[in-house]
Amino acid sequence: MLNWLKGGEKPKVDTSEFHIPESYRGSEGPRYKVLECKDGYEVRLYEDSHWVKTRFEDGNLENCSSTGFWRLFNYIRGENEGEKKMAMTVPVHSQVELDNEGKCKAFTMSFYTPAEFQATPPVPKDKAVFHEKVDGCVMYASSFGGFAKDKDWRENEKKLTEALERDGKGYVKNMYIAAGHDPPFRLFGRHNEVLLVADPQPSLAEKEPTKDGASGESTE
Repeated sequence: MLNWLKGGEKPKVDTSEFHIPESYRGSEGPRYKVLECKDGYEVRLYEDSHWVKTRFEDGNLENCSSTGFWRLFNYIRGENEGEKKMAMTVPVHSQVELDNEGKCKAFTMSFYTPAEFQATPPVPKDKAVFHEKVDGCVMYASSFGGFAKDKDWRENEKKLTEALERDGKGYVKNMYIAAGHDPPFRLFGRHNEVLLVADPQPSLAEKEPTKDGASGESTE
């Protein structure tokens, strides 16, 4: 069963089905299927999921990320009714909302809720922390490496929007998700993703993987 550990070929994940990608490195996170592999991005269908979140009406990723992270981390370490402790999940989502000049006007940081607590997540003690169910949807994703700073997210968001406009794909404007997959102590092989929500959302018939998308290699 584990012949690949002894030198055999590692089994490949079928990305045309809902799956956990290798970039999660064994941690829990939202499952998705790859509908299409395009030049510079993937078209993904995500399942319904539940997240714990905190929101900032002022500031940006550079000056609020640490505060947001610790609010959510304290929650999963037991600052909730019942003092339930939860495993750290991936990725850490930061949904960035932009004004008409392209500046950050608000952002929401989110941790995926582990499967054990998806149905009934513990109530946060911190009033700045809340839960939200996110309906499954189609999103566009592009990836890049390194320690990402605000300028890196913005540069890669711009590359993704240009690729989508090249291919005639619509997306939600003035909003993107910065998805970090790694802890600060991981120095090499880091994985970051920029996500944009498809707009309009494809019909149910269009949410089946294409022949190329199903057989194409994932960019994970």
